[in-house]
Amino acid sequence: MGQSSIRAVIASDVPDVTQVVRTDLRAILVRVVAQTGLSQTRAAKLCATDQPTLSKVLSGRSDSVSTDQLLRWLTHLGCRIEITVEAPRVEGSGAIKASFHE
Repeated sequence: MGQSSIRAVIASDVPDVTQVVRTDLRAILVRVVAQTGLSQTRAAKLCATDQPTLSKVLSGRSDSVSTDQLLRWLTHLGCRIEITVEAPRVEGSGAIKASFHE
């Protein structure tokens, strides 16, 4: 089991770091559903949501789902997620990333 880091982004270059984390979490969710072979219906039941909502998120329309909700869904699917925020080493160059531990 390894760690898969989705990406690191310079915080000063992104107006909303929350959006960066949500994008990373959505990418992890897409990967987990694909790798486990779960149908969207079964994955939605495990996540305690409905299939149309999960389908929207999996297709990139995650604006109606909060970061907290994405984290809960991934937890329901048995994922271990780590979010790392790095303090700036030089002025304005901090980074944030979400990592999936397989």
